[in-house]
Amino acid sequence: MRIMDMTVNYLALLTQSLLGAPMLLAIASYVLTALALYTVARRRGLKYPWLAWIPVADCWLLGSLSDQYQYVVKGEHTHRRAFLLCFRILTVLLTVSLLGLVGTLCFQVFGGMMRQDVMPDLFWMQILRQATSLLVVGLPLLGIVVAYWVFRFMALYDVYRSMEPENAVLFLVLSILFRITEPFFLFFSRDKDGGMPPRKEPEAAPEEHSNDWVDTQEDEL
Repeated sequence: MRIMDMTVNYLALLTQSLLGAPMLLAIASYVLTALALYTVARRRGLKYPWLAWIPVADCWLLGSLSDQYQYVVKGEHTHRRAFLLCFRILTVLLTVSLLGLVGTLCFQVFGGMMRQDVMPDLFWMQILRQATSLLVVGLPLLGIVVAYWVFRFMALYDVYRSMEPENAVLFLVLSILFRITEPFFLFFSRDKDGGMPPRKEPEAAPEEHSNDWVDTQEDEL
């Protein structure tokens, strides 16, 4: 009996360790990323830097930093923040729908297996219809997820270039291969503006054409 209790306690401790470590790592990544984006956005004069602390909305701020960099360096309006936010919202909505369909499918399969009065033809027709619904939702979701990550990595590369241009490629490659590195790169580079042009005095150009760091695109969206 004592051996059984020790085994149960060991398994419980192992389970807590396996579940607790990823959770702590996820919380640390969230805090480091949010603090980095908030610090950079506030210093560069972007509106609503507190969006860095709101899940889903934080991608708008990441896109805003990318848009600002493209504007002050190349004079281009990229609107990546809008694409990122739209793709992120669609991903969340379609993922919820997909999970609901999967749950319904599992319920139908196990429920049909447990019941003896279910007609085989009707049972498989219901399964086929549910599986078709999964494909209808899953395929667009896959495309949207791919598009989201492409735009995210493009925006992330701009942010890296604005902070440490000499390490931007290395940071991006490592961020793609090892996702856990992204929060640390952002956090430890948050006080750097090595890739940003020098600030211009307000008198140097009219406000509507100024290339200052303040995000002049905000009023257009």
